[in-house]
Amino acid sequence: MHKQDPSIDIAMPVSNPTKSMTFNYMVSLSIIALLSIFVHFMLDKIIYAQSDSAKIVNLSGQQRMLSQRASLFTMEYLSTGHQESKEEAKKALNKLNNNHYTLTTQHLISQEIRDLYFSQPHETDNQVREFTYLISQALETPSKHIEEKLVQVNLAFMEMAKNQFLKNLDLIVHQYENESVKRINKLRLAQQIVSVIILLTLLLEALFIFRPMVNKVRGFADNLQQEANYDHLTGLLNRRSFTILIDQALALSKRHHYELGVLSFDIDHFKSINDTYGHDVGDKVIKHISSILKSHTRASDCAARFGGEEFVILLPQTKQEDCFNLANKIRETIEKTPLTLNGLIIEITASGGISGYRKDDNNAGDMLKRADEGMYQAKSEGRNQVFYG
Repeated sequence: MHKQDPSIDIAMPVSNPTKSMTFNYMVSLSIIALLSIFVHFMLDKIIYAQSDSAKIVNLSGQQRMLSQRASLFTMEYLSTGHQESKEEAKKALNKLNNNHYTLTTQHLISQEIRDLYFSQPHETDNQVREFTYLISQALETPSKHIEEKLVQVNLAFMEMAKNQFLKNLDLIVHQYENESVKRINKLRLAQQIVSVIILLTLLLEALFIFRPMVNKVRGFADNLQQEANYDHLTGLLNRRSFTILIDQALALSKRHHYELGVLSFDIDHFKSINDTYGHDVGDKVIKHISSILKSHTRASDCAARFGGEEFVILLPQTKQEDCFNLANKIRETIEKTPLTLNGLIIEITASGGISGYRKDDNNAGDMLKRADEGMYQAKSEGRNQVFYG
């Protein structure tokens, strides 16, 4: 006969992993949440930076247009004396100065821009002041004397609006644009780095937190299943799981007309062994018998400890004659294999009963009952025997 796989692990108690799993899960979620919040703030900062940069670039870009507008309306006023032109020139000049004040007091974001405004060779701040002074002087010319005094008005503002002053304003706009792009790119890089950190965190958590958690759950579930289905002392199936398996085997036998056998064994004089040597030795005797049963069963067979010193074996597709031969072989092995403990030799025998599937069996209990009857008969006839039930 093929041997049943004897490598059934006895269920070892494990602590419920719920507490540690919950803690690890909360820690991992907190890390991800914090990083996600950081990314959210980075996005907000990028949006704000883009908005602020657009505002600054727009203000600095207006300066070019405003300088041209102030110059053109001033010239129109000097040429025609129209008060509307004078008012438009003043509006443009006021707007230019307001923008200049805002840019030089709130948005000097780098030394390069500061140098463009206040250092040589550009000195744009002085040029704005000079341009404002020249425009203001021209606009102070009374309209009724314009034709007479036009030749006396200083028109240097026109040259400024066309040459270096305009170029400086262009340089400032480009510098603001470049620095805005650099600033936003730095923020985006930081955001990308944090995003990568989040992905790495998820990967690390999957490897070192969630996978161990899953393994703990699997181990806990396996252990629960082991404890639910197997006898903790012997590693054999317990009564509950054996009952389920024999019901399934009986259903298959009825459907396909398979042979089905059941063996029942009970250790002889087990109470005397316990009383003489103690319950610890009694447990070793039970484990000794279970190892013999494992070694004599096939992978398709099912051996179980039914309770106390009673064992049963389910033998699918096995004829009654083969069941009897196996039962006798197991009985003889038990008799010829005493348990040796620290030089102490304990002789052991067992009585067995055999039953097979009958068409009139209503359930597996009928088969088990007959096997027990055979086993009780063996005991009543002197023990260390096997009888049909």
